[in-house]
Amino acid sequence: MNRLYRSGYDKKLFGVCGGVAQFLRIDSTLVRLGVIVLTIFTGIPILIYLAMAMIVPKEPTWVNPMSEFGGEYSHNPYANIDKEMEQLEKRAMQQEIYRLRAELAKYKGL
Repeated sequence: MNRLYRSGYDKKLFGVCGGVAQFLRIDSTLVRLGVIVLTIFTGIPILIYLAMAMIVPKEPTWVNPMSEFGGEYSHNPYANIDKEMEQLEKRAMQQEIYRLRAELAKYKGL
């Protein structure tokens, strides 16, 4: 079953056009051009785009975005690499804070 999600990999602003293109199984450039042309002539697609950006859920990490069929479930080990990098940076920052506190404690005792 094919579901509509905001794309996590094919996005310029919120991933709505990429998600619609994946749902319809067409090129995202065509969807973007259609939105631009209709916006120039009517202005309505901007409102629809913003509403969809708030309503349509983000693509889950277990959906393989590069799949032809858009609905296959597979585990992508690189899907959460940004989160893992943030966690590593946070741990490194905490260790540095603890080290600096220990250094300050040495000088406080003098």
